[in-house]
Amino acid sequence: MNPKPKTLTSDILTLTFTRLVLNFTRRFPYPFLPEISRQLSVPLESVQNVMAVNAGVGIGSPLLGPIGERFGRKRVMMGSLLAIVLASLLGALTPQFALFAGVMIAFGIAKMLFDPAMSAYIADHVPYVRRATAIGITELSWAGSLLVIAPIAGYLLGASGLQSVFIVLAIFNLLALAAVYRYLPADHPTGDIPRPITPLATWRALRSNPASFGAMGYSMLLVIANEIFFINYGAYMEATFELKLTALGTVTVVIAVAEVVGEFVVIGMADRFGKRRMALLGAGVSSLGYVVLPTLSFSLPLTLAMVFVIFVGIETAIVASIPLFTEILPNARAIMMSSNVGAHSLGRLVGAMFGAWLYAVLGNFAATSAIASGIALVSWFMLWRFVHEKQEVMSNEQ
Repeated sequence: MNPKPKTLTSDILTLTFTRLVLNFTRRFPYPFLPEISRQLSVPLESVQNVMAVNAGVGIGSPLLGPIGERFGRKRVMMGSLLAIVLASLLGALTPQFALFAGVMIAFGIAKMLFDPAMSAYIADHVPYVRRATAIGITELSWAGSLLVIAPIAGYLLGASGLQSVFIVLAIFNLLALAAVYRYLPADHPTGDIPRPITPLATWRALRSNPASFGAMGYSMLLVIANEIFFINYGAYMEATFELKLTALGTVTVVIAVAEVVGEFVVIGMADRFGKRRMALLGAGVSSLGYVVLPTLSFSLPLTLAMVFVIFVGIETAIVASIPLFTEILPNARAIMMSSNVGAHSLGRLVGAMFGAWLYAVLGNFAATSAIASGIALVSWFMLWRFVHEKQEVMSNEQ
């Protein structure tokens, strides 16, 4: 039995606000890493390494993410938010690097637990024919979080320091925790997965449908390709067009806007035209864009336009695939979605390392982008070959 439209709307708005606030913890440091390093009296590289670990802990998602199958999605989301509140208060005590590192790693673990539980919760409550719209709305929180938290964090860092940023994060996440407790209906464990959740149980669940490995391969390779491009595009833009720091910041805004547009593409089109079809389209557009962009070095506006197109494509490819993947293991959604988070995190880590090495060895952005394009095309093939839209799910709910 599906929830009433008013209840469903309330659930999605609550989750969107909650994930917006949770994403503050991931995105606030990036524009201000040099200032944070100065306030902590450590080299910039030290803070960058902490942020790499913050993102990289998601590799462990297949081990911890499935606890949503045992304890319920809502409880896991509330526990993640409570952990963020406590970690934020701890970070507000004193500006010490070791403490900052511990807090940021705790943030990464909390996000690793929250995201699969949220995706599984939406899949449990939203009919498949509307699921891309619902997930697309919640994904607006990713780009939106940077647009909201950047000016707040910038002001607080300048006015009263890093500790005040952590206090504000604690307040926001406490509000999110209260919203989840008050407005989200309780859910219960599915009872279909052995308890406790073990790596062996997770492996068995994934093996029950080979499409799960195709989905994870798609996600990992798609992210590897984008990271190879993303980690090098700043140096390319700076060298090719002699851009200053402020101009590179404008490029970042272009990317944030492109992410929002990609999410709206999924909201408006994926349920109507098919999640798989939109994911394939987005992956194809981004893979071609990697090759085309270096050929536009004669024009900054055209290059920026292609950057915009690439990130609309990549965001569409990622967001449209999420509701598609929720039906691969319908009786073990937290396991499937946490494994997908792990694939994304591994892709970011491998892509960043491999991309930096490639550019150092080749010394050529066009060649590096061509390799990224080839990897993205393999990703496209894996989705096309191994993951299919379940037409029977769509027809039964229409």
